[in-house]
Amino acid sequence: MKYQIGKTSRLGNRVVNEDRIGIAEHGDAILLVLADGMGGYRGGQIASKALVNRMLRQFKRSKLPADNPSAFLKDLIADAHLAILRAGGEQYPPIEPRTTCVVCLIQNGQACWAHVGDSRLYLFRGGKPFIRTIDHSKIEELRRKGKLTEEEMINHPQRHLVTRCVGYQKHPPIPTISECIPLEKYDMLLLCSDGLWGPIAEDNMSDTLTQHSLAQAVERMAYQAEFRSYPEADNISVITFRWISNEKNTLGDGQTSVEKDELTDTLNALDNTMGKLRP
Repeated sequence: MKYQIGKTSRLGNRVVNEDRIGIAEHGDAILLVLADGMGGYRGGQIASKALVNRMLRQFKRSKLPADNPSAFLKDLIADAHLAILRAGGEQYPPIEPRTTCVVCLIQNGQACWAHVGDSRLYLFRGGKPFIRTIDHSKIEELRRKGKLTEEEMINHPQRHLVTRCVGYQKHPPIPTISECIPLEKYDMLLLCSDGLWGPIAEDNMSDTLTQHSLAQAVERMAYQAEFRSYPEADNISVITFRWISNEKNTLGDGQTSVEKDELTDTLNALDNTMGKLRP
């Protein structure tokens, strides 16, 4: 497969970053996962870390491509739910951590995704918004009933209230799972926490993605979200994925697209650090 990836996770104006992101390629399939630990409860970072780690571990142990992508994603979420319950029970005293999540499986030139809570996935096609997930939240319910506009959602007092989460309850949550969508050349997937989509509109996202490299685009969007939310910026996390083709990757230096972008991110971070150290 030929593709490009960009990713970032920022603290914002919070004390702890309770977001976690993960990316893995295995058996002709790719998994993208993002979790936003729920800071209104103890152990949000424990929940998000347990979810991402467990999903990546199970993905790498699985026979892929999956015969039934929807069932595969549902099982990943159910298994991560149990991992969060165990992680909470191992604390002293025991706690009930919880998190939202969005996870995407890419295989056979198609993308299938699932989400719980208000972490989102967007699909941009032809440089324009094409699909996005529908949040499990109070304000989304109001919007769908025509009682709230997109603009009113941004500063609504109930904007952080989700109606589903992973962790906490005994039984796993019921995720919303998409159909498998055939990917077209240069389709872009974007997974993000509400720290990004709250301050940044869809059109702004699509413009930034089309005008910059993915590594530059994610940093630019995260910076804008942090700046516009100051001094109350939430944790801001985003994964972007640009589909090229289903052909075998034949990069001459032996690096995969993921490794190339990770190298770019590392060098950019080093440059930023050195810049802060210079007089």
